[in-house]
Amino acid sequence: MRTARNGFTLIELVVALGITAVIGYFFISIGRDFAIAWDNVGNSVARETEARSAMDIISRDFESAFFREGPVMFAVNVLGNPSNAGAKWEGGLAERPVGDGFDTTNHEYGWAGCWIRLICASPSLNAVGYQIIRSTIKDTVGLPRYMLYRNVVSVEDTIDNGFDLLSPVYTTNGDVTTPERPNILAVNVVDFGARLYVYEDPADDPSDVDAPNGLRLIFPANASSRLHTNLPNGLTHQGSTFSGTPYSNRYPDVVEIFLRILDEKGASELSAMEESGLNDRWEEIVAENSKLYRRFIAVRGKGGL
Repeated sequence: MRTARNGFTLIELVVALGITAVIGYFFISIGRDFAIAWDNVGNSVARETEARSAMDIISRDFESAFFREGPVMFAVNVLGNPSNAGAKWEGGLAERPVGDGFDTTNHEYGWAGCWIRLICASPSLNAVGYQIIRSTIKDTVGLPRYMLYRNVVSVEDTIDNGFDLLSPVYTTNGDVTTPERPNILAVNVVDFGARLYVYEDPADDPSDVDAPNGLRLIFPANASSRLHTNLPNGLTHQGSTFSGTPYSNRYPDVVEIFLRILDEKGASELSAMEESGLNDRWEEIVAENSKLYRRFIAVRGKGGL
């Protein structure tokens, strides 16, 4: 007569442990992938939110833009080297390669992007400037990051100096040309640019391949209103007239804004590379870890005082 067997054989125990290990690995893999996906979603949501918020503020300024004939009341400069990139361009062991990134077809606007200034009528009549800076979030705290700032010249200085953005007040006061950190719109912004258009009969528009139907490209454009593909250093646009030619003086009817923002992974890789004294993978890191945001904005506020 056989007695009942208690416990497991060695083979059964080994098989059970193997199955448990497979199931455990399966759940660990799912957990790891979920954590990675969660981090990516979080970074994506944060970047999308920041980009949308910055674009909303820029759109509000452009939609309330004020213009009258005569003075320069809308200006864009392409900043192609460190000498004209602004007082808050804090260097490190390495930074973006000088002269790199001129490719308007892919919405790249050079070493420090565009510096844009305009006169806004809301909430008060102010001069507003936008520019990329390279700076720490606080003085001597952390590592330099690329950021987009918005600064304002007071209504008193704006009116007293006749609205002309070429007036020395916008330099001597430092408000438009020198950013203040509380006015940062978005961090990890590695490119900021614009295309400017005026309304024109499609039959008279030679730039239909570079502009939406019914619009003529005026910046960055060559003499034939075709897109500049090789931007000269220091390319500018100074809007001082409603109509006529040359188009380089025209106040835009529509502005297309481009904003390129790195995710946290790309920002960390870029910072680590720069702090090591290298910049050889700058464009590669940006291409793999950034997203381009764009928005068309109608500029409606043409009037006079």
